[in-house]
Amino acid sequence: VRSPYLSTPKSITLSTVPGGGGTMELDIRGLRLDEARKQLETFLDQALLKGLSSIRVLHGEGTGALRSMVRDLCDSNPLVKTTSSERKGLSDAVTLVELY
Repeated sequence: VRSPYLSTPKSITLSTVPGGGGTMELDIRGLRLDEARKQLETFLDQALLKGLSSIRVLHGEGTGALRSMVRDLCDSNPLVKTTSSERKGLSDAVTLVELY
């Protein structure tokens, strides 16, 4: 059985988070760092062009490499106000990003 997380998306789509008040999310679980970085940069651009104030990035737990990349990239982006963990229980698999 092949994991759905191992296939690389051909394009990025903004999906609405149920009950998220217009928040959009990007799922990069299972991607390599370089591909995940490209997708996140494109996603941030799209979110800003759409005038969104926040997004969610699903990176999973794993080794923490994707989580670190997401937070480092967002923290160095001048259009990002804050980043925080969406902790549910012991999980740290989602980063919340507030935009200017």
